[in-house]
Amino acid sequence: MNLVYTLTDKGKGMAEQNTRFRITSASFVLMIAYGISFTMIGPLMPEVLDRFSLSMAAGGGIVSVQNLAGLAAILICGMFGDRWNKGAVMVLGIFLFAVSLIGIGWAGSYSAIIILFILLGLGSRGFDTLSNALISDLYGERRSLYLNLLHTFFGVGAFLGPMFVLGISRFGWSWEVTFAALGLASAVIFPVFLLIILRMPGGRLPENRVPAAESGAESTGRGILSLLRHRDIWVLGAVMFLHMGTLGVLITWMPLFAAQTVGSGRFLSALSLSLAWLGIIISRSLVSRLSGRLGEIPMIRWGGFLSALVFGAALVSGSPILITFGSLMTGIGIGFTIPFVMSVGCRRFPRDSAAVTSLMFVFGYLSVVVYPWMSGMLGDTLGLQSAMLPVPASQLVLFALTWMIRKKPDSH
Repeated sequence: MNLVYTLTDKGKGMAEQNTRFRITSASFVLMIAYGISFTMIGPLMPEVLDRFSLSMAAGGGIVSVQNLAGLAAILICGMFGDRWNKGAVMVLGIFLFAVSLIGIGWAGSYSAIIILFILLGLGSRGFDTLSNALISDLYGERRSLYLNLLHTFFGVGAFLGPMFVLGISRFGWSWEVTFAALGLASAVIFPVFLLIILRMPGGRLPENRVPAAESGAESTGRGILSLLRHRDIWVLGAVMFLHMGTLGVLITWMPLFAAQTVGSGRFLSALSLSLAWLGIIISRSLVSRLSGRLGEIPMIRWGGFLSALVFGAALVSGSPILITFGSLMTGIGIGFTIPFVMSVGCRRFPRDSAAVTSLMFVFGYLSVVVYPWMSGMLGDTLGLQSAMLPVPASQLVLFALTWMIRKKPDSH
């Protein structure tokens, strides 16, 4: 009888392990597609501004609208994600992501573009939030490694985004075709992920059971409103706000800045943004070993300080080569910030993984709503070089904030 139970448990364990592998692999592939969409808008922004006769502030408004919709998706996932089947809701997010990208390729008016970017924000941010929570649930104490891998694949896509735009443009196709092509590719991936979810035993994910004694962890779930009473959540959220604001400026305006201010050609302009993401990929692929020795918070702190110094110096120089190099070094300095913030938050509140990741993304995407528009206003008023100033400034403030993160969680 014991042998039967042992074989049954072993078979069940193998099935869960295979399901975990398939879900993780599909999430990684989809993260590449999401990463490409994340960095396409910057290289395409000059054509979008010209097509609709928009100011820089209005162009930044497209990104802001997308992220406002994303905030709504993040809040919904935060309030209900720990109660729902995360994989099933991710399927809906992937569907909206693919449909909206295809729709942008067929839209002929600015108002239609705005509506489709709202749908894009809902789908992409919903998938993004729950994929982070899901990976944390699946891997428990190994979450730091797998969250870094998840964001590394996102970084690969973000690196490919500007190159993808450049490759499409070489065929003489319009900017709308770029969105449609990515949407069609995502539509092919969608049924694969759906099939994985439908074939799961019992329709549920093989989520990791979090030990009550996990270091610094809460033993019971609290919920999104209760989490807001914790000081560490606000400090980590402020770090996310500054970091995501930095990315928002780089993604939206870096190619235009490189092309018009420092005289880079189209290739170097796209390369400057891609190299920032190459730096992010490098840092995320190497930091797993270093974090155990140096600690996650110190690495966020000194990475932000390094990026502020390097990018600030490159910005003052105005040299195309230094701007390109500065982009690479900035990526290396800030690449691990998001996965490390998520890892610290989920470790302290493992029963609320969806709520924690949602709150962090709320803080982060609030800044992406504000920063592109704010830097666009600076660019309209003072010139494009001023539009890039929030990058080093935010990283310096982030450096100061990290000293407020406590090594031990709040006492209860």
